[in-house]
Amino acid sequence: MITIKKIAAQLGVSPTTVSNVINGRTEKMSEETRRKVEIALVENHYVNDVRREDQCTDVKLITLDFYLHEKPEIITDPFCSALLDSAIKEASAYGRYVLSDSPGNDERILKKLLSRNVEGAIVLGYPPEKCEDLTKRSPKPIVFVDSGDGNYDNVGLQDFKGVYDITSYMISQGHRKIAYFYDSYGAQTTSGTGRYQGFRAAMERYGLSVSREDFYGLPVDKQLRREVMLQFARNLEKTVYTAAFFVYDLFANEAASVFSTQGISVPGDISITGFDDNVYARLSRPPLTTVRQDPREKGRVSVDLLMKRIYGEPVQIHSLHLPTELIVRESVRNIANNWK
Repeated sequence: MITIKKIAAQLGVSPTTVSNVINGRTEKMSEETRRKVEIALVENHYVNDVRREDQCTDVKLITLDFYLHEKPEIITDPFCSALLDSAIKEASAYGRYVLSDSPGNDERILKKLLSRNVEGAIVLGYPPEKCEDLTKRSPKPIVFVDSGDGNYDNVGLQDFKGVYDITSYMISQGHRKIAYFYDSYGAQTTSGTGRYQGFRAAMERYGLSVSREDFYGLPVDKQLRREVMLQFARNLEKTVYTAAFFVYDLFANEAASVFSTQGISVPGDISITGFDDNVYARLSRPPLTTVRQDPREKGRVSVDLLMKRIYGEPVQIHSLHLPTELIVRESVRNIANNWK
């Protein structure tokens, strides 16, 4: 088994320097030295060798980082809380504990991974173009969630198919003029891009035109979102939309409330749909037609994949795409007869 002294001898540094990197004490260390030691730790499989149950009696941790920056109230968000709860339960089955955080930069993710008893990380929402680099920089395994496909481990969703299916359903109910409401901050994420592409593909499949005016960006700030929805409602008669898709059930739920203040009924005047099938879909009035995803399954699969990496087991597929399901409720009105 490789030791700290042997790694230090390979690199021509002191054992204390190697130990400082392992334990995250790198504030006074040069970037070049830190990177050199991190690479040597990975190449020598140092972490895997010291993680065996019979060699370590410390509390064993994995981290779950919500890399969502401006998103408010992460833990009270239904998706994030379900993901965290599932990860905690699954990690417990492996004898691990979950350390959760909302880091604002890469270094906070990496610093935790250099801690001796942290064995790996799950990171939600990390930019796809940076995932491979972060994986290379990390001395321990990382599993990303909703970060697309690449030379790194990711657990994602069939976002394209989910929105394609729900858009096709609205069209089958006679809707030809459909607005698309998206998260302004998350528009360029893998999930946001997949949902946008699914919407366009379904509209084009049925020969329906889509213009830039059909897409409405919703701000992070709740009051600003309300203003966008109010303006849409006031212009509804002029724009002649008969349906609207919202990338989250939360947004659809908020819209139904805003529309009602303007005397617009759902689905009488406009049909609305969402994505997630969480508590907001069930509390909406009327209950929301939406796309179901299972954040608990994402949490479970992410922990299982990470533990395979920690144990050094073979992994055949880097990227997993969990299925979606169309859930039909009362928020979509059939207006097909209006076109006959």
